[in-house]
Amino acid sequence: MNVLVIAPHPDDETLGCGGALCLHQRRGEHTAVVWLTSGELGLKRLPRRKAWAIREQEARAAARILGVTGLHFLRQPDWKLDAHINETAASLRRVIEEEQPHLIYVAHDADAHPDHRASRPILQQALSENHGTRPSILTYEVWTPLATHDQFQDISAVMPRKVRALRAHASQLEEFQYERAVRGLNAFRGELGAKCRYAEVFQSVTWKHVPATPEEARA
Repeated sequence: MNVLVIAPHPDDETLGCGGALCLHQRRGEHTAVVWLTSGELGLKRLPRRKAWAIREQEARAAARILGVTGLHFLRQPDWKLDAHINETAASLRRVIEEEQPHLIYVAHDADAHPDHRASRPILQQALSENHGTRPSILTYEVWTPLATHDQFQDISAVMPRKVRALRAHASQLEEFQYERAVRGLNAFRGELGAKCRYAEVFQSVTWKHVPATPEEARA
């Protein structure tokens, strides 16, 4: 099976579904990540291209730990994805054609961060013109927990790898205690949902809810 994660910024792939990626890799499945932005605003003090270089280097290091082999950087404007739906969707469509995913993970559209919210409409527009096999879609949580979810992944065995991958995003750990946050969230999900030590949760997107046109995707 081919798996693709759509990450609005470097580190979202690890925070939201890093454990799931490790489990896919353990099963011998092909995993890829496409970063819609390279998160330049996470290093506001630096020129954009230098910030890109640092965050993309960290993303590559995290990907090696998670076992991800397909890496794609679209370099769309950080914090402004909602104003760049068309061009981002066009670039994402090319990645989807290359990777041919059977399963796609994407940030859920009720998240507090505007780039996270824009990711699913971007995916929907990219898929609206894709006439090949329709992949399954799971939404993941980063800044805002999912209000509803229908899938649990017990990631207890791979939680140390997820934490190592998160630490690879060192530039972001200076401002946010992401490790504390993700341990707490995944422990909460594990205890109250999956009856295990650590879990990630996801919400399935059924195809009847995937718009057929870009206009429907933005509605």
